[in-house]
Amino acid sequence: MDQRNFYAETKFCNRCRDYVRYLQSLAGAYCVECGAKVRLFSRQDFNQFLHSLAKNKGKAAGDNKQVS
Repeated sequence: MDQRNFYAETKFCNRCRDYVRYLQSLAGAYCVECGAKVRLFSRQDFNQFLHSLAKNKGKAAGDNKQVS
């Protein structure tokens, strides 16, 4: 089983403009530095993630051609 390092996990804080450690609650996750709500990715990283998914989806669709 893959063990996660709780102390090394980070999320993106808009206020700090960096990936920071965070505190998780039922209502959300908050930056330990400034207290602002954090999210998994920065907007730039999220756009790159979506672009890579779209690129891989195109490759996967091309691989599924039926041979007669």
